[in-house]
Amino acid sequence: MTEDSFARKTINTEFGKIIFLNRNNTLDIEFTREAFGSEAEDEGWFRVNDRIYILDQTIDQAVAMKELQKRPPASILDEDLPDLGIEEPIRELYQMEDGTIARWIRHPSGIPERCRKHWRDHQILIEFENPELGCTAYHSIHRMAMLEGADSKPRYFAPGGLRWINYPDKGAAISDALDMSLAVAMKIQVTGTPCAGSKVSIFGDYNRKPEILRSIGAAMERLGINISAADLGLSVVDMEKYILPVAPTFTVPLGVYQGGTGAALITYHGVFEGLKGMSESLPGSPSIGDITVSMQGLGEVGFGLARLMLSEGTRLKISEVNHSTIKQFVTEFPEAIASQQVEFLTDPDSIYDCSADIFCPCALRDILDENNLERLLKAGIKMVGGPANNVFPDQVSGPWAYHEAGIFVVPYEGIGAGGTAGVAHSIMTGIYGECPFSTEEKVERIGNYVKKIIQLARTYDLPPQVLSDRILFRRVKRHTTVTRESAYEVMEKLAAAIASGDNKREKKVIEECTKVGFFSGDGRFSNGGWNNVD
Repeated sequence: MTEDSFARKTINTEFGKIIFLNRNNTLDIEFTREAFGSEAEDEGWFRVNDRIYILDQTIDQAVAMKELQKRPPASILDEDLPDLGIEEPIRELYQMEDGTIARWIRHPSGIPERCRKHWRDHQILIEFENPELGCTAYHSIHRMAMLEGADSKPRYFAPGGLRWINYPDKGAAISDALDMSLAVAMKIQVTGTPCAGSKVSIFGDYNRKPEILRSIGAAMERLGINISAADLGLSVVDMEKYILPVAPTFTVPLGVYQGGTGAALITYHGVFEGLKGMSESLPGSPSIGDITVSMQGLGEVGFGLARLMLSEGTRLKISEVNHSTIKQFVTEFPEAIASQQVEFLTDPDSIYDCSADIFCPCALRDILDENNLERLLKAGIKMVGGPANNVFPDQVSGPWAYHEAGIFVVPYEGIGAGGTAGVAHSIMTGIYGECPFSTEEKVERIGNYVKKIIQLARTYDLPPQVLSDRILFRRVKRHTTVTRESAYEVMEKLAAAIASGDNKREKKVIEECTKVGFFSGDGRFSNGGWNNVD
C-alpha cells in the first residue's frame, strides 16, 4: 500500500499533537524504523518534543494526553557524557622540534565546560599547540574509518576537512571542530562512503599562515591518522604550498591522493540536486529555472552552484563581501548581470530581507536565529537549504522555531554532503588506483535524500533538521565498524610506541595502524598513489 492509502488522524491538544499511524502503511513503518528504531515499533508509540505517534492505537487518547503532560524526551543529540573510567583526561603524545605539542584529550572533562555538550559520542580529540606561534589546532574525530591493506591488516584513518575561521577563543574552535566532525560523520551516511568523520579547526594569527600550517601539518603527519581537504578559510593552494611538503599523506586531492576529485565540485553539484528537489516541492511544483533564490556567499562552492543555477535560468540575488569575487563573477556572467537575472546586494546583511522563494546559505553558520526568522518571514521565504554548516545557533530548539513559523529548513548535512564523497573518491583513487564508485552516483543519492526528508517531514509534521538528525545519528551508530573502545585501543598503541623513544618502533606501529601503511611499508598498493609520496 502507498503512503496515501490511509488518512492519518491527528488530534491537537493543549499539550501537543497526537498522530495515529498504521502498521500496514509502508511509509509509516519506514518513518518509525528509520527515525526511532525497532524498539519504538515494538513499543507501539513514541514521542519527540510535543508530538506523540501511536501505531494502530496501541495506547488510547487518554494515556497519550498523560504522556504529553510529562517532560519531553531529550534530543537525540543530547547524549550523556561517556564514562570510560579514565583518570587521565589529557595525555601528552609528543613534542615536535619546532615546539608543537600534541595532546590526546581522552575525555570531555579535558575541555572547557561550555564545550562539553558538543562531545556527542565522539571517539577522539587531539590538540596541537605551538606556544611560540601562538596557535592551537583541534583534530576532532567522531568516527574513524577502517580499510584493509594488501597485507590483510586493518588501517585506521579519519577523513575530514581543515578549517581556519575567525574564532573568538579556543573554546569556540573546540566546539566547532566537534560539531563539524559529527556533521561529517552524518554526511557520510547520506553519501554512503566509508563510515568516519573528522574535522580540524585552527585558532591563531592568520597573518602567520605559512608557519602555522607547516607546523600543524608536520605534527599531524607524524600521527598518521588525519586526511584533510581545504575547508573554510583555506584553499587547495594553501594546502599544496604549505602542508604538502611536510605532510605528504595529509592532503586531498594532492600528494598520494592525486587523481581524486575536489570536494567543492561534488558539494555544489549535490546542493544543486537538492535545490531542484526543493523547488519541485514548492506550491505549483515549479522547476528550478522558474524560481528566485537568494544566496549568501560566493565561495568555491557558492560560485559553482550559482553557475549551475544560471544555466537553468534561476534568478539569483546574491550577498558577497569579497569585491574580487564579485568582479570575477561579473566578468564571467556579463549577460546575466545585464538582464538582471543576477542582482548583487549592496548591503550583505540585507540578504535576510530579500524577497525570494528559497534562501540558500553558502557561507556563515549560526544565522537562523529568532531575529532572522522574522526577517525571512517578511521577505516571503518558503524554504531554506544550502551547504553552510550549523546554520542554527541552537541546534535543539532552533529547528522547531522555524518549523512552527512555517519556514521549511532542509538539513545541511543532507544537502551539503557532497564534500565527503569528494574526499572519499580521492582517498580510494590514491590507495587503490581507482575508485569503486562514481561521483554522479553520490550526487544522485544527495538529491534523493533531500526529497525523502521533505516528504517525511511534511507527512509527519516534524522539523526536517530534527528528523534528519534522528535518522543520520542512528545510522552512524548502526554502521560503526570502529567503536570508541577500539579507537582508544589504537590510540593507546600509537601513544605507547611514540613514548618509547624508539624511532623505528614508532615508524613501524604508525605504518601498521594508520593510513600511512598504504603508502609505505607492506601495506602499499603498487598501482595506487603511494608512488606520489616521493
